[in-house]
Amino acid sequence: MRCRRMRAVWACLAMGLMLAGCAATGDVGNSASERFQAGREAWEAGEYSRAFELMITEAEAGNPDAQYTVGYMYYVGHGVQQDERAAVRWIQRAASNGSERAMRALGKLANIGARYQGSIDEDSEEAGAIFD
Repeated sequence: MRCRRMRAVWACLAMGLMLAGCAATGDVGNSASERFQAGREAWEAGEYSRAFELMITEAEAGNPDAQYTVGYMYYVGHGVQQDERAAVRWIQRAASNGSERAMRALGKLANIGARYQGSIDEDSEEAGAIFD
């Protein structure tokens, strides 16, 4: 039962990330580096391994949009082996560096986590929507 709930929590996180928008397809602003732009183009072309190579370098250099994107890529397993813990770490890093998308994603995750910890009645319709 616990594994099923955790899968549901992660599925909700994925939905939250998708709703927040993947940084690779959003506006990156005027300060985006050429490497980030190249990573974005690779992402849009479906060249996820190349996109990851470019984005991870940019993320390690401190670009919060790249950090968010790397987190997303780890979460869905695009261009890199899926790793939910690494995904959350990168999204947290992006949020601490000012990424609003990452902050929203973490807020949704925290909300889901509060629900998972039993702050709502598991028999309610709301719980069914979260855990099914």
